[in-house]
Amino acid sequence: MRNARSIERVNIHHRAPSPTPFLGRSQEISEISALLSDPSCRLLTLVGPGGIGKTRLAMEVASSHRAFFPDGIFCVPLAQLSRVDDLLPAIAEAMPFRFQQDHRNPREQFFMYLREKHAQHMLLVLDNMEHLLDGVNLIADILTATTSLKILTTSREALNLQEEWIRPIVGLTYPDQEEGGASDDYSAVQLFLDRAHRIRGDFNLVEDEKGVMDICRLVEGMPLAIELAAGWLSTLQPADIAREIKRNLDLLATRSRNLPERHRSMRSVFDHSWQRLHEQDREVFQKVSIFRGGFTREAAQVVAGTSLPTLAGLIDQSLLRKTTAGRYTVHELLRQYGAEQLEACGQTEMVQQAYIDYYLGLLHRLEHDIKSHQQVAALDTIAADFENVRHAWHLAIERRHVVALSGAVESLHLFADMCGRYHEIVPLLQEAVEQFPPSPNNGQLAILRRMQARLIRLIALGNLRIERNLREEIDVCLAEARERQDHAEIGFCLMVSGIVARRETDDTPPDTDVRANRLFQESAAVYERLGISFYQADALASEASTTSKEEANVSQSLLQQSLELRRAIGDRHGIAWIILSLTDVKLAQLDYLACERYAREGLALMREIGNVKGILHALFELAEMVLFKGELEEARALAEEMRDLADRTNNLDGKMLSAGMLALLLCVMDEAYMEGAALARKQQILAQEPFYGGRHELSARWGQAIADCGLGQYAAARQSYTACFWGRRGDPGPATICLALEAAALTHDGMPESAAELLGLAFQQPAWASGWLNHWPLVARLHDDLRHRLGEEAYQAAWERASARNLETTIGSILGEVDDPSRKRANHALLEPLSERELEVLGLIAQGMTNREIAQLLVLSVATVKVHTRNIYGKLGVGSRTQALAQAARFKLL
Repeated sequence: MRNARSIERVNIHHRAPSPTPFLGRSQEISEISALLSDPSCRLLTLVGPGGIGKTRLAMEVASSHRAFFPDGIFCVPLAQLSRVDDLLPAIAEAMPFRFQQDHRNPREQFFMYLREKHAQHMLLVLDNMEHLLDGVNLIADILTATTSLKILTTSREALNLQEEWIRPIVGLTYPDQEEGGASDDYSAVQLFLDRAHRIRGDFNLVEDEKGVMDICRLVEGMPLAIELAAGWLSTLQPADIAREIKRNLDLLATRSRNLPERHRSMRSVFDHSWQRLHEQDREVFQKVSIFRGGFTREAAQVVAGTSLPTLAGLIDQSLLRKTTAGRYTVHELLRQYGAEQLEACGQTEMVQQAYIDYYLGLLHRLEHDIKSHQQVAALDTIAADFENVRHAWHLAIERRHVVALSGAVESLHLFADMCGRYHEIVPLLQEAVEQFPPSPNNGQLAILRRMQARLIRLIALGNLRIERNLREEIDVCLAEARERQDHAEIGFCLMVSGIVARRETDDTPPDTDVRANRLFQESAAVYERLGISFYQADALASEASTTSKEEANVSQSLLQQSLELRRAIGDRHGIAWIILSLTDVKLAQLDYLACERYAREGLALMREIGNVKGILHALFELAEMVLFKGELEEARALAEEMRDLADRTNNLDGKMLSAGMLALLLCVMDEAYMEGAALARKQQILAQEPFYGGRHELSARWGQAIADCGLGQYAAARQSYTACFWGRRGDPGPATICLALEAAALTHDGMPESAAELLGLAFQQPAWASGWLNHWPLVARLHDDLRHRLGEEAYQAAWERASARNLETTIGSILGEVDDPSRKRANHALLEPLSERELEVLGLIAQGMTNREIAQLLVLSVATVKVHTRNIYGKLGVGSRTQALAQAARFKLL
């Protein structure tokens, strides 16, 4: 829902065509503002019939309160929502929050965000709440979770919550028959004149003042009714309009409480408009009521059978509006009226079928484009019409149109993956899967498995917390695809099975992904035989991700093959991600310069396609490389851009990684160690389930180690040494950090010769890995201090001895991890050896650390540490920590 609006961050654009400024309602705005400003008022509802101007009033009140809500005012238009379940995503979208691809469900994520912001002064404006009253418990829960957030709602009915304050809203002011005075002093007349001048620039109130006042009285100052009435000025005089409206005012005149008020006002105006339409216009208008969130000319032609002149005529009569983007929209009340007319003439089912065929057919037609050079345009098309796609999907489920759903599911699931919209689309696929009959026929069963396989892929790639046995389900899908001899689906299920297998290994090293690697190989082979390059490239890239660090050349070859295929078909998203994947390969090969080149190229590509996840990834990769080279100003600019983008999109992982990088830069460039330490602590708090995983979560820890060193807390700095490394101990980049920190610690401990040797070894690393040392004032002071303590000759001798040192052995000695062949042999003697990460966790358990302490040290979640612990227990055949340590001692694993 891209029309969510936010004062301060995003300008408010009013949905209804209203004049500026909001004429004649300053007193009403002042009264509502006073209520909202009352400290005891947390929830204020503006209640009144449709078309009364509640939306504009709410916007004016919100805009006038910017000073009272310095942390933001966020407006959520709800009129187009049709399901209570869509309320939470709509509210979340309007606020500076984005759902994350982790194990928490959307509600947990959003309320964690609210609890973090509980004391911030924010205003949430919920516009048109009346059809979502079954979701008012969410509103109450939001108020409970916060202390300084207020909610302003507009609705045709009260919410009936204990916290609710109610302000009835009536129409604009209009002259009674007995009143004198100038007619244009009344806001209803002012509004009519404003609209009249837009339709007829030469319109003058003098020519039919009585007719204008009659109109304003007949519609009781209702703004929308006035605007619709003014829409007839191109063909009728005001007196004629008033005369026609009088025939339909019986509902408006009544005050019967058993009749919905929205029907007492707007229906009379709508009925009048309806009766003035030609039969062809009526047919078209009632058909376009099927659309949600606007529609294109092509969609109107196909679904409603309309023509451009008919659309233009409906615009002229204020029944349709055309946006600057060229799309057509219908006011929600008018859309509801049109839908009633469609139902009354018995055409609903026919139009729904055309609607389903068009939008689900559109998804099917765009499948080729998504997998080719037209990818970006195809994704933009789906995004623009997503509300229609979602509505058509729901209708197809209700009508059991499984064939249409099957044809659309491929594009829909690719859209979810490429645009990161897992949380919106996974529920759509779940709903479709759940609607299949308990005993489907063979044709239905094949479609069901096709949907399940794509649902499983999205759950796994989106890292969503959904209680499903993905392994069991994908195994069934694969077995039945083989039974049907559906080779394309066999290849897809093999690939998804590999994704599930990789997910099952949690965050263990890639060299344990033997099963996943085999599945990806099989999938790539199937797609190669079939000539399906899109998924062959995907399978090859996935295979590359499961190769070991020692097989970097193999990984690079696989990625290059994938890249060639993606470039041939024009898969821009795939190309961008392959480029970024190559940065990891080049880093494993210690080719920092190539890594930087790929990071720059990947960043440019991600910017072109607007992929936030990819931009954040590339910014961090590039910041690392330029940091080690010593180009700290650029590194800071990249880290700050990353922080700002992560803040705007509420990307927790981007916030975590940028905080760690900025902490390091603050310490090295400004020697602001206290501030750097504070940022490092923020990074550790944010480190839940890192989005990118792997080495990124470790790189973010460098700032903490350097801050500790700068503050003279050498013991604390030493505890972070292990977290400085993402790969082998001989990687010169992180090695320079470890060497410099240990040199400072040894100097403090009174061991200047050893310190000088380590410092010399650090500076003897390639410039692309050690350049940053020249910009850290602490290192310069360390140089001078060691020269003074040792004398120039002894100092130079220490540097010469450093050149004879082996980097990897030296780092291993510092970390206390000198190779122990007997330990390796003992581990491999186990029926199922422990992974390196599991050995690391086992060692920390032996030190008496709790799961939370281990999680904090290794930058993992507590849940992930628990998984490792369970794996250790299973491999050692024990059931407790004590037993695990005893067994580890027996096998000489510690």
